[in-house]
Amino acid sequence: MIGDYFVVNFHEHPGDHLVQKNAEMGIDMSVLLSVGDDALEKSIALSQEKPEMFVPFYWVNPARDLDQEPQRLREAVRKWGIRGIKFQPMDQHWFADDRRLYPIYEVCAELGLVCTWHAGIVKLNFKYELGVPMLARYTDPLPIDQVAFDFPELKICIAHLGGNFNYRAIVLAEKHENVYLDTAFLPFFCSHMLPHISPEELISHAARIAGAEKVLYGSEGLWPQAVLHTELSDREKRLILGENALRLLGLERPSTQ
Repeated sequence: MIGDYFVVNFHEHPGDHLVQKNAEMGIDMSVLLSVGDDALEKSIALSQEKPEMFVPFYWVNPARDLDQEPQRLREAVRKWGIRGIKFQPMDQHWFADDRRLYPIYEVCAELGLVCTWHAGIVKLNFKYELGVPMLARYTDPLPIDQVAFDFPELKICIAHLGGNFNYRAIVLAEKHENVYLDTAFLPFFCSHMLPHISPEELISHAARIAGAEKVLYGSEGLWPQAVLHTELSDREKRLILGENALRLLGLERPSTQ
């Protein structure tokens, strides 16, 4: 039963009714990935209201002066307990190895923050986000290879197990000690793949290749029970469902759990 596990959803977006949603899904803690300044404000508000349940990630607004971003990030960590950054490259229109981002990575590496990068080509109910087109060319995780070399101490998460680039993402996680994978939105990606593969099969495959300690449960339509339905050992399931996330975030399991 999912209630026997401590579950961290490493891929959630701020919204209404998240407390009820977590209760229904058996999720104990959620990482809030901010896409846009308004989402960042909402993530901070939710995390301040329920700090034992919500962990806020930062948003880098590409319209601002990036030279000032390292200092803004330090302030966000100090004031709001930021634990990482969500990069949405199809909106921000940059690749992970863009040298303009390197001063931001330096702060993240110093402070132990996680950098989560969207990966994978998606078709959503909208083609524009934050007033710009969502461009698929930026969703390939391959540039993360250079960043992992240049910042071996930087904690990097490739979202969606790489999506349609799952081979690249899994091998990058296998190759680099500091690269991880989350499982969010796998029902979408797996439904578009041929030959057919289920989310459970893809999670098991990633754990076999990269190691279960590299895989993080993320939702976006994937219930945590999917991890329980894999062929993995109970120890591996506990790592994926929550223990890996707590370790990466530098958090301990709340004493009330």
